[in-house]
Amino acid sequence: MITNQIHLESVDSTNTYLKKNYQKIDYHTWLSADVQTAGKGRVSKTWFGNNDSLMCSLLLKTNLAYDQINLLPLLAAKSLHQVLSQYDLDIKIKWPNDLLVNNKKIAGILVESIIEDNQVSAIIIGFGVNINHQSFIPEIKDIATSLFLKTNQVYDKEIIYQELIKQFEMDYQTYQKNSQFVIDYCNLHHALKNKTISFIDQDNTKQAKVLTIQNNGHLLVKIKDKEMSLSSGEVSILK
Repeated sequence: MITNQIHLESVDSTNTYLKKNYQKIDYHTWLSADVQTAGKGRVSKTWFGNNDSLMCSLLLKTNLAYDQINLLPLLAAKSLHQVLSQYDLDIKIKWPNDLLVNNKKIAGILVESIIEDNQVSAIIIGFGVNINHQSFIPEIKDIATSLFLKTNQVYDKEIIYQELIKQFEMDYQTYQKNSQFVIDYCNLHHALKNKTISFIDQDNTKQAKVLTIQNNGHLLVKIKDKEMSLSSGEVSILK
């Protein structure tokens, strides 16, 4: 599989850049940037990134079935978790798309689809990883961490980036044949298993105990004696 790489010194968002230019960019292109001026997270959140961050996105133009697309955030989380676990073994995957250390966010993933005429024309997978941050702005200092803060070591972002590309490419080829390994891996390293969480359901805040990540990528939870499947949304761990 041929992998293309583009690097920009500054960009509004690596995801946004690929969305705007996907028609003229080759299939399977990775884009990285030193600075993002308008980084994006899920649910319209902002991703704060700078030179201490690894910020990159992958453009896929392929005919994946919808059920396979639903698992892409978990596939990306699996690949990134496997890479970062070389440097710290306490990292956990928080469904559907975050990586945590001691319940603080060290990385986030944003998957976006471009749909035209009811067909998926392109998929963009964005990664934001806190690598060498020694501190964070007040808005996120209580909920964010970095590899440096956890290990007191400075890392070469380019080495981690190339490791991520290599790991994802291997995982993606396996994923196209059988996706079960993604679910198994994420359940093994799941931050939410047996935890009590809160989430929004039809404008109401509910609490539930997490059971497992199901084979379709949904989160199976239990509210009192009733099981419920969550397909998406923000969940918070209750202390």
